[in-house]
Amino acid sequence: MEQTIEKIEYLSISSIAEILYCPRNFYYRTVMMAEEKNNHLLEGKWQEEARDLTKRKVRPTGIQTRKVYLTSDNLGITGVLDTIEENDQSIYPIEFKKGSYNDRINDRVQLCLQALLLEENLDVCIDQGYIYYCESNQRVSVDFTEELREIAMQTIEDARTIIEENIIPEPVNDARCNGCSLISRCLPEETDMLMQATKSEKNSTQRKPSPSMNLGRILYVDTPGAYLKKEQGRIKLKINDETKDIPLSAIDQVVLGQPTAMTGSLLATMCDLGVSCYVLDKGKVKGWLQPTLNKNVVLRKAQYAANFNGEYTLGFAKAFVTGKISNCRTMLMRHNRTVNDERIKEVTAELNSCLKKLKACDSIASIMGVEGIAAKYYFSVFDKLLKEELGFSFVNRNRRPPKDPVNCLLSFAYTLLTKDVIEAIIRVGLDPYLGFFHSDKYGRPALALDIMEEFRPIIADSVVITAINTRMVKPEDFIETIGGCELKETGRKGFFKAYQARMNQEATHPIFNYRVSYRRMLELQVRFLGKVLTNEWPEYIPYQVR
Repeated sequence: MEQTIEKIEYLSISSIAEILYCPRNFYYRTVMMAEEKNNHLLEGKWQEEARDLTKRKVRPTGIQTRKVYLTSDNLGITGVLDTIEENDQSIYPIEFKKGSYNDRINDRVQLCLQALLLEENLDVCIDQGYIYYCESNQRVSVDFTEELREIAMQTIEDARTIIEENIIPEPVNDARCNGCSLISRCLPEETDMLMQATKSEKNSTQRKPSPSMNLGRILYVDTPGAYLKKEQGRIKLKINDETKDIPLSAIDQVVLGQPTAMTGSLLATMCDLGVSCYVLDKGKVKGWLQPTLNKNVVLRKAQYAANFNGEYTLGFAKAFVTGKISNCRTMLMRHNRTVNDERIKEVTAELNSCLKKLKACDSIASIMGVEGIAAKYYFSVFDKLLKEELGFSFVNRNRRPPKDPVNCLLSFAYTLLTKDVIEAIIRVGLDPYLGFFHSDKYGRPALALDIMEEFRPIIADSVVITAINTRMVKPEDFIETIGGCELKETGRKGFFKAYQARMNQEATHPIFNYRVSYRRMLELQVRFLGKVLTNEWPEYIPYQVR
């Protein structure tokens, strides 16, 4: 009879020690597989790589061996030891820290866990080790007392409890959050606010969230036959006889609007740097290349479970459509301050009635009915938002293909917005194809279409109005095709410039009251949804402009 060998789930000693500094950080990195890095982490990594160039080194204090990988089957822990130093009297671990000396319990526990690994693997007893603080150039000894060993063992138990019971620790929301690479994911202050946590003992100053990895630095290539390659950390873009030189460090995303050639080495480097690439074709997102930004199975399982829960699905669908109708109404009211049109006033009243009807909807079909009526009202006055003298007119919404310049711009704007919502969804860790309001039709990014409902009027429609009224696109930028209308290359470039300007424009968040770009606003809303799915936040609140 065969014996069943139970597979050991090893825990990283560096992540275990993190519990004593910020348990929430441990949860995100270990359970949700978060990998965000900032300058502090990267600098520490580069220092480590420089040290590791020499595997063994003779020092006055002993012989040092760098980067030693050890595992303990008894404790179920594993780790890479920065340095092991050995002399005639003893052997001990040395842990390197980037900053200056700071007597923190998590640093001492991490070193103690390294000693436990050495003791099991070498069958020795180790009394002390050292932490070297690079910034202050200090080597500090740490005694492995019984008390420290007990704390280390208890921390291992705490780590396993968090993992096995899927406990999401509360945010610390204090000075430890400053400079943390996970603050954009964790949203500690926002979490406290929404959970109505007591803030009397905490810093009440509102902390503006750090930018996400995607800062909106996009290389848009829209000339057929363009060629891109990598050369010494830079992108060489060749268009006809002209060559442009662009630092890879200055790019967050590449968008290909026309057939383009790219080298394999450039694609590999883009993956290493977290640079995504999107391919657009005839007004649709045809595909994308994404680096492995997120391995969050826990979040996706929560998304799948919610999709099979009728109550969740109905609630999310109502929220998405509420955000869309509310923002359509707000945008019409804003523009009507200038044009002062009676018909627009009537439509805003009708949209308000739609919002009231939406509350009583008890099925996806009824929600779709209200959303369709609201869209018909909204687009019935869209022509009134465009300056008459510029040669553009709008009768109704049409597509596949769009039959007039305004519909052509709307379709292009929705394509660009879909791309950016997909980007945010992937970065957060959700599945862009599994939605709650839009059906999961094959090939349709349903969740992206769900979330973008709230942003259609304030981003996509707003860009179309601005691009036309400020003459960023003109009637001569379009060409008639069989049964439709298309943008010329000059028109696409002008419109893309207008779209990027809107995405990078800052606005005040309606709940958290800080100013962030619309690009960041998209990601915040996706993270909002993710935290509701994992029960971190109580309910999903749609993005509604004031």
